[in-house]
Order: sequence, then structure tokens, then C-alpha cells
Amino acid sequence: MARSPDSPESVPPPIITLLTDFGAADVFVGSMKGVILGINPHAQIIDLTHDIPAHNIRAGAYLLHSASRHFPPGTIHVAVVDPGVGSERRPLLVTTRSYHFLAPDNGLLSYILAAEPKAEIRELTAKQYFLGTVGSTFHGRDLFAPAAAWLSLDEPTDAFGPRIDDPVRYEVRQPTLEEGRLVGEVLHVDRFGNLITNISQTILREALGTAEWARVQVRIRNTDVQGLRRFYADAPPKTLAALINSDNLLELFCNQGRADELVKAEIGERVEVRMA
Repeated sequence: MARSPDSPESVPPPIITLLTDFGAADVFVGSMKGVILGINPHAQIIDLTHDIPAHNIRAGAYLLHSASRHFPPGTIHVAVVDPGVGSERRPLLVTTRSYHFLAPDNGLLSYILAAEPKAEIRELTAKQYFLGTVGSTFHGRDLFAPAAAWLSLDEPTDAFGPRIDDPVRYEVRQPTLEEGRLVGEVLHVDRFGNLITNISQTILREALGTAEWARVQVRIRNTDVQGLRRFYADAPPKTLAALINSDNLLELFCNQGRADELVKAEIGERVEVRMA
């Protein structure tokens, strides 16, 4: 049974997160929040970020996966990085073991779907959960925000549209072993210029058979880094260094500088790791 918008305060407020490339200069984000609160005034809205680089679906996909898993079960995550808005691309509702995700069908949920192969995937088609007339340029406000609000009132997922099994997704590559070297790639470049790779601490230990981080050698674009640091300030300023970050991923950084500019690297750059 759907929850009433006038549910008593003793019922924990549903959490809805927002991740977009809308920025803060316009009223896009505020309008989405207004729509959500107009349907469910008890919703708790959390901004993950609205500073995804414009139209950068891969950056949005990585950051959504990185942040979403730290929320309580039942959280509804709305992600809108949507260069194809108004086209034939489908709007999706994906339900995993712990969360709901509302996003355009353009690869934005690739990491989520890779981590949750048994997720329920539905195309949003039930117009009663949209905002009146849906325009062609702002599905974040007209479609995803109201759908999230109705979902937060415990509307059943099967009411939003039919199940599908062919969502758009791009390959989430895993590191490989090549002649005694672990080969991965840069997944993300954050606002500090840090290069976050797809090489996890677990994979690193299993592949190299050790946790002696001082012996680990990392190579990117013909630049070698010897040993892993414990934290950023553990490395000399203005030099390339590496560590295991708080997401347990290998990260290349430059203390008081930008690693991406130092080595001229970007997303997809090859990263090699071996024991020195």
C-alpha cells in the first residue's frame, strides 16, 4: 500500500539523492526539489553533486556508484546526466537489493548494473507518475523528480512500467595480468587532479601476492612511482605518488599539485603495477 504524504512524523522520512550536471547557476536543481516536496513534503533530499562535467556520463556513472552505496537501504537515487534528453532514449527505474535508481538509459547506471546483475530494470512509462505535460528539455523536473517522489510514498515498482532486459551500458573493465604486471586504467579524474584507477586493494594483493606496499611500482605514461604512500602529505610536494584511497582503489596523486597535468593523463589511461 502506498504511503500517504501526511504520514506521521514517527515514520522515518524517505531519502532521495540527486546527482546531475546542472550546476548551481540556474534553477534546475531547485525546481526538481520543489516537485519532489510538492508530492511528498516529508522527503529528505540529499545533493550528491551537481558538478558532474556537462554531458560526462562516465564521470556521473563512477561517482553515482561511489557515493550511493553509503546510504541506508531504501534510499532513492536520482541521476540526471542526459545529453539525449527529449530523444528516443528510455527513462529507467532500477531496483537493487538495497536501493532504487532513476536515470536515463544512456550508460549512467553501468557501474550499478555491473555490481548488481540481478537488479530489476523497468522503463518508466506510467504517465500518472510524471509532472503533467512532459517537456522535451527537462526530464529531471518533469519525469525523474515526480517518479522519485511517488516511489518514496511506497508506490510499487511494477506500477511504473514494464521490465526490460536490454539497458544501455558500457563495459566496466577489470584489471588483467600481463607478463607478471597488473594492468588497469584510470576510471576518474577528480577536481584535485587525482587519477583514480580500477585497481582495488584486494585485486592488488591477490595479483602480486603481497601487501608490502614499499615494493609496489606503478607506471603511467612512462612515469614510474615507487612504493605506495599512506596519505597525501606523506609524499614530497609537486611529485607524482600513489596510495590506496578511501574507496580502496589505487590512486595516483600529486601533493599540492595535479597528477593529471603532471603526467598529461586522462580517463582510460593505461596503468601498470608490478613488484620492484
